Amino acid sequence: MGETADRGEPRKGIWMFPSVAAGDLVEAVVRAEQLGLDEVWIGDEGIAREPMAILAAAARETSTIRLGVGITSPLLRHPGAIAATAATVDELSGGRFTLGLGVGGQNSLGPFGLSTDRPVAEVRDAVVLARAVLTGEATDGYQPVAHANPRRDVPLWVGTRGAQMARLAARLADGVFLSGCTPDQHGSIIAPLQQAELPIDVAIYQSASDVVVSPSVSRWAEVGGFLNAEARRWNPAAIGINLVDLNDGDGDALPLVERAAAILGASR
Repeated sequence: MGETADRGEPRKGIWMFPSVAAGDLVEAVVRAEQLGLDEVWIGDEGIAREPMAILAAAARETSTIRLGVGITSPLLRHPGAIAATAATVDELSGGRFTLGLGVGGQNSLGPFGLSTDRPVAEVRDAVVLARAVLTGEATDGYQPVAHANPRRDVPLWVGTRGAQMARLAARLADGVFLSGCTPDQHGSIIAPLQQAELPIDVAIYQSASDVVVSPSVSRWAEVGGFLNAEARRWNPAAIGINLVDLNDGDGDALPLVERAAAILGASR
């Protein structure tokens, strides 16, 4: 990142676990736009609701809010198929889609017995191949064909909680998505990028809950202060709140979206 110029107010958004009804998630995205939030990310949790389908439906019901999958894994889907889906959702949204790639966690990989001992290499190869499909350029493992989607300039972000993956993002991607980290983790990831003068946009999203409390989860009353402090410290491109109370599938998305928008100071 180097000496990052002051970019003004960061974008503000929410991340949602796709465990409630698909229609409720679409309504939550619509409500987020109505409240003035800038972006919504939906996680890919493998056998939970399909985030790309939800985001495609939300694309037709919204007009301004950015829509992101955060994140999907090349261990679950071929990166070429991921890119084709991303291009389609981006087309439906009029250019508002962001593709987030990462290894994925136990919720998504565990049911299929998937794992890797080369996570950085897996994501590196996926980023290169997905970018080639999105731009219509040949690379190892991909040759463009006549029936391919037309070029779409979809931002490609990498989700991580580690410094090595963040350095990969700085070399190959458009942004790095940091979710549910402590201040120390932010320091260990972002500071080396700055010291190495590796420019990359960063999104800092913090989990909020009064039920699930851990070092990486803030209480609702404290999450706004946490994000404001980290925004002053790191000047990120975006900040947001992870609605982790949706994880058990029993939560109501709309009140959580409204609560997050109020804390983030959304514009409407």
